[in-house]
Order: sequence, then C-alpha cells, then structure tokens
Amino acid sequence: MSDFASLLGKFQHSTESLSKRSGVDEEDKHNRKKKRAREIDAKDFSPVEKIFLLCPAGVQTGGPEALHQLCDKLNRTTSIPAYMVYVVSEGNGVTFASRAKTPASYRNYQSPIVNYDPLQQGDPTHLMIWPECWTDEMLDYLNRQFSNPNQCAIWWLSVNNNTNRFKDWDRKDIFHMAQSKYATKHLLENGATHILRMTEYISDPPEPDDSTEREIDVLFNPLKGVHYTDEIRKRSGASINFRPIGGGLDGRIRLAPQEVRSLLMQGKIYIDFGPHPGMDRLPREAALAGCVVVTNMEGAAMYNEDIPLPPKYKIRTFDPETVHKLLKQILNDYKSSSSDMEEYREWIRGQQTQMTKCVSNLVEEFATKRSKNAE
Repeated sequence: MSDFASLLGKFQHSTESLSKRSGVDEEDKHNRKKKRAREIDAKDFSPVEKIFLLCPAGVQTGGPEALHQLCDKLNRTTSIPAYMVYVVSEGNGVTFASRAKTPASYRNYQSPIVNYDPLQQGDPTHLMIWPECWTDEMLDYLNRQFSNPNQCAIWWLSVNNNTNRFKDWDRKDIFHMAQSKYATKHLLENGATHILRMTEYISDPPEPDDSTEREIDVLFNPLKGVHYTDEIRKRSGASINFRPIGGGLDGRIRLAPQEVRSLLMQGKIYIDFGPHPGMDRLPREAALAGCVVVTNMEGAAMYNEDIPLPPKYKIRTFDPETVHKLLKQILNDYKSSSSDMEEYREWIRGQQTQMTKCVSNLVEEFATKRSKNAE
C-alpha cells in the first residue's frame, strides 16, 4: 500500500508541475501575442477581401441602422463583399445568433446575413467591424489562440457609450473608425493610430408640408438631459407647450420611427441638452422635419463639424432664463428662425454622399494600398 501511495504522490506531483508549466506557457503565449500587437505595422496586414459587421440581433436604433448602411454602401459601391453578423450578449461576451433575421425596417439595405459564425475562426483577409459598445468582446476575440485572426476595427458611433472601457490604445492590430469629430479627438488624445473617418446618414429624409399646422411648440428627448429640460419647463410655465418624444405618462416609452417622425412634423422647436455622445440622429431628423434645433455644447455638440448650427442656437452655459428667451424669440418668428436652419439641413442631406466618399477611402486604405505594397 505504501508503494502505491508513493507512486500516486509522484503522479500528482508530475501532474501539478505539468499544469503549472501549461499555465505559464499559455500566459507567455498571450504576452507574446500582445507584444506583437503593439509592434505590428500597417504594411504587415493583408489586403481585405471580405468585411463582417457585428450588430445586435433584433435591435432597431441609430447604431444598428448605421451598421446596415455601411454594409449596404460597401456592397453597392465597392468590390468587397460585406455581411451582417447578428449577435446576442451573453455573460461577458457575444454569441452568434444563427437564426436572427434582418429587421423589417432595414430590408431596403443590401445587407446579407453571414451563414456561418466568423467568431469561431480567423482569416487575415477578413475584417470585422465592431461597434464601440463591444470593445471588451473584440479584445476577447483577438486574444483567442487563432494563428491568423480576422482583422478588427472599432466604429466609434459614440464616445460616451464605451464608458472608457477600452484602454489598449497602443495596439497596432486594431483599427479605428470615427463617426464624429468628437470621436476623432477622443481617439487622437488617447494615442490611437489607424484612424479613418466614417459617417452615416438619415435614410428617407422627411419632407415637411409647409401648409401643415405645427401645434407643438417644443419637442424634447425625455431620455437625455431631462434635468435641464425640467428647469426650462419650470421657467416657461404654461406660456410654452412642451412635448416629450416618447409614449406613456412620463414620455419614456420608445416610439416607432414613424411615430417619431409624425411628432417632429408637428413641432416648431427641438431642444437637446443631453451629452451628445456622437453625431446624434434626432437633431438631424428634427431639422429635416422642419424644427428649429437648439442644443447645448456638450460632447459632439461642441464641434461645428458634427452639429453645424448657427451660434445663437447653441447654448454654451446653461441658464433657464436665456433658453426661455431664445425659445420665445423663435416662436414669435418661427419662419425666420426655420430659414436659419437651411445650411444645416443641406449639410445633413449631403451626408449620404459623404459616406460614399468615406467608404471609398476605407477600401483604398484596407485593400488598394495594401495590394500595391504587396506587388
């Protein structure tokens, strides 16, 4: 029995040593991979031949629509095929949603669904574009033991929604796409490299009927900057008619896109004193629907490249009295104030053309230049 115990002890000691050695090997391999990620150069990447866009399954908001727009532009204007990859969040990661379907409102986009899980394999000629809300999940993918993982890019559709989770700014194997000047500044300040501009646009822009009576004085987003809006409403009292863009008693129930557009066509002013994490869609939709847009100067609203409103319609330092007086001036001469929005509206209408240029530049950087360098 003692001989058996001795043999068992030797076996356990050998197994523990092997396990420790294996753990050290895995950690060493991981560290070498991270070091390589910081030293890699753009010339080391293969020309991109296929693009995947990761998108939450079944969600219909501004971010998912932008991802479908990019997929559509790639397929319609370039020779690189692009596919939607619908995923669901599970625990600390994302899982391929093999049965997900394209939402009805996005079926006008040329955005085919990939028929296999690209998260479970790697191909150095493939590019995966991740929204900024999933940078942890992207790093988890890159840190797996693929010998040749897909190339990865983050599309910064917002800055604030990442909540400063992304810290690996010195990695050269991660590309960045900025939807706004605000995002570009954020990336540069943190030392990111490989930055490309990538805008999106308002699809099917509204065409307001000038003969329609606008019965709502001021519209606002009940999910952003509500404490500021409450102060304005308290100051204005019953002299101004305010209406949230939402359903329910508190206006916080999300409306369908058609319902939002209907409200915007009835309003004279749209105010937005939220954080503006990116070049938000609602101010642009409101302007195209005929509203006079008034914002603060937080986040993307600080930059004319993101929200090019005339200066009088941007409030630098919040003061309920100042805002109240401006709202009264607009309501007293709505037509004149609305005409002040025309340059902003033309700028918004030009964003689809601008996105086509951004997509062309993406192909130039990820495919054309690399192919020439490889010759």
